[in-house]
Amino acid sequence: MKENKTNDQELNSIVDVLVVDDQAMDQKNLSDYLKEYDVRFAIASNTNEAIKILADYPCRLILIAANLLEDDSFNIVQKIRAGSPSDVSIVAIIEKDLEELKAKCFNAGLDGCFTKPISRIELVGVLTHFLPDEVLSTKNIQVKHEVEGYKAIDLGYLKEISMGDIAYEKEITEKFIEIVSEEINDLNNCLVAGDYEKLKRIAHKMLSTIYVMGLGPKLSAHLQAIEDDDLTSDQYRYRVELIAMICEKAKEEAQVFLEQ
Repeated sequence: MKENKTNDQELNSIVDVLVVDDQAMDQKNLSDYLKEYDVRFAIASNTNEAIKILADYPCRLILIAANLLEDDSFNIVQKIRAGSPSDVSIVAIIEKDLEELKAKCFNAGLDGCFTKPISRIELVGVLTHFLPDEVLSTKNIQVKHEVEGYKAIDLGYLKEISMGDIAYEKEITEKFIEIVSEEINDLNNCLVAGDYEKLKRIAHKMLSTIYVMGLGPKLSAHLQAIEDDDLTSDQYRYRVELIAMICEKAKEEAQVFLEQ
């Protein structure tokens, strides 16, 4: 087991994030990103290591490579659920944005998926969505959570996690604009095709994307309604149009922030 230690102290009794991945490069990328935040994490190279770690350390969030899930016929999911706290979240890391694989993951009881190459903005979104607020609170940093002049976005969380790194803030903002543009396009395409199952999966993914720019209070309820509720075609369209309108405004404000 590889584990994160802060100030050379032993890992505490609770692990915030457990990464289960057999690829050294993915382990390194995730480790580098996780070290930027105030989270305790451990890394396992296979499912057997993961079970051993979970026997010793309760965990809040598990990020697991989809190939390991498939090799194990997804049995690891039930083993984790049986031996872990009921509120543990399990998120798959998948090689490509494959709808069939995503469907398998959700059917097996996973809480989410995100794709390689692993980006900061997706990881930040996953952490924000699945970890308690107190885990992600950056110590000794005072942040104003509402920046005057913006009606849609709230840069408070981004500025908190960046710890003053302007280049990092700009990188995350650029990725947000890119990813949310793709997701809105995908939502609209699903509406046209009447593919509501795929629409639900995209809405679930967007729940991770929106948090980094402070859009949770404005969009979470609409995205969760698409994902969880039995809506009519007109209701789906209404929700998507509202989400798209807010996201377009958010993109405009994000671009203004980039140009400052």
